[in-house]
Amino acid sequence: MNMRKIINSVMAIAAMLFCFNLSATKPTAKTGKNMKSIIVYFTHSGNTDLAAKKLAEVTGSPIVRILPAEPYTAADVDWVNEQSRCTQEHLNQTLRPAIKPLDVDFSQYDTVFIGFPIWWHEEPAVIRTFLDNTDLKGKELYPFCTSYESPMSEADATLKKGYPTLKWHTGLRLPASADKIKEWIEK
Repeated sequence: MNMRKIINSVMAIAAMLFCFNLSATKPTAKTGKNMKSIIVYFTHSGNTDLAAKKLAEVTGSPIVRILPAEPYTAADVDWVNEQSRCTQEHLNQTLRPAIKPLDVDFSQYDTVFIGFPIWWHEEPAVIRTFLDNTDLKGKELYPFCTSYESPMSEADATLKKGYPTLKWHTGLRLPASADKIKEWIEK
């Protein structure tokens, strides 16, 4: 009889520890609104890569990097050169640099975090290529950026103007604390 009580007690403790361990793990790939999410981003210098990884730590979302078919060189992102690639893409908003295919089924996600460096106070043309070629209708879109001084608000405005039928949330400039990121998602 005592052995049965001991076994039952051990089983009860094991079950509690298992449940405790599940609740102590990282959040699943869902936002605070209980939606399945993914992080898609473009980076040139690596700053947005770091930001995407920080966001993934908070959300548990998978990360996918957008790669231009023709990588940007240092000369391409020389914003003081009027002939540089990024300057030309800013001046001619119809330019869409090709991107490598993404192996993602976006129908599996409700929420898409879209990250990029700020170029010319807006999202790079690579992001517009992604948006033009990806069906994001009905999805919750959370843009995030990296920049030393440009605010996210200008990119928010260009994204909403260029893609008014999409469900944009106000963006966030990273880096930011985990608490700030959670607060941003919960809004």
